[in-house]
Amino acid sequence: MGNNNPLNSDIIFRRTTLIVRDIEESLNLYQKILGMESIYDHVYTHGEKTIRLIFLKTVDEYVGVIGLVDYAYNDPNAEVKQKPVKREGFTPQNTVLVFNTNDLDSRWEEINKMKSIEIIQEPTITEYPSYDGQDVIRVNVSKFYDPDGYLVELNHIVSGMDKD
Repeated sequence: MGNNNPLNSDIIFRRTTLIVRDIEESLNLYQKILGMESIYDHVYTHGEKTIRLIFLKTVDEYVGVIGLVDYAYNDPNAEVKQKPVKREGFTPQNTVLVFNTNDLDSRWEEINKMKSIEIIQEPTITEYPSYDGQDVIRVNVSKFYDPDGYLVELNHIVSGMDKD
């Protein structure tokens, strides 16, 4: 791992874990469509429950990882899976997962095919100030709810941030 191991840092934000209802449906989005790679996939029992926990990465296996956990794996009738999915928008206590891609068009086409996805915003060019405030970053921004109601942005940086 060498000196560049982020685990040697004083503090890092390593992973977000999403509690999901149907881990296979979540894998369809995060692994097959968004292209994340599985780096951990285990099924274990805790008391009467069978739990499946998966970690997915994009480019780094130490930071920027998403965990998917199904606390009622193989139990489609579990009470937790019968509760309605909440889609409350951009409000406190909600999280937005932001992904950047160079292939927004084909990925967006696949997202539109998923019946469990709710589209919030089709890809739209949006301008943001650069970090130093001197320039503009142009981003093609799309927004949707994943199968469990998590807010997701799938974006393509068009210009700025070294894309010129």
